[in-house]
Amino acid sequence: MEVVQATTAVLGWGDIVKIVLASGVVAALIGVAKDWFFRSREQKQEARFAAVGLVAKLDLYVLHSRRNLWLYRDAADQLIPERDYQQWPVCAYPDMDISDESLKHIGTEHASSLAWISTEKALASQHLSAIEESSFNPIDVHGHKAEIVGYFGYEAYLLAKKLREEFTLPPFGQRWGVDDNFSDLELAWHRTKRAVAKRAQPITADDL
Repeated sequence: MEVVQATTAVLGWGDIVKIVLASGVVAALIGVAKDWFFRSREQKQEARFAAVGLVAKLDLYVLHSRRNLWLYRDAADQLIPERDYQQWPVCAYPDMDISDESLKHIGTEHASSLAWISTEKALASQHLSAIEESSFNPIDVHGHKAEIVGYFGYEAYLLAKKLREEFTLPPFGQRWGVDDNFSDLELAWHRTKRAVAKRAQPITADDL
């Protein structure tokens, strides 16, 4: 403290400030702050661009899920289960190719949701296998598979909606004047959840 007081007495605060400025300490701090600012802005831009690409792919996945579900139902409605069960149509998952490079820019929560879709589809296959083993109806599993296709389509819609809100991207179908909340896929989403919850319940004596 005495050294500081003696220094200020001799030089004065103005002189001390000039010395600090001349030493380059402040310039170095300003340089660090500028680097941080530009790096932060660049990371936000990269995240937003990645979100744009991901939302586009998710939107297509949603639309293709709906198309596959509709095509399945249209085809199945023209068939008779007792007669046509061996030629029964299958509802397939759409393709969704998302690179790890784009995932690393959008945050852990969204990246995890996208990365785990493949895992959830594998678990859904186990769910369908259990239905096939327990059902006496040979086409029952195909109907459940179609509902699951709709389920994942709606999951993709919800994730795209979150990304739009976080990165302030235009709503779905804005350019074409389409305002669609995909209520048909939402219905399949709820039905699948109920089917999974029902199968998870323990078997009682009344069920035998």
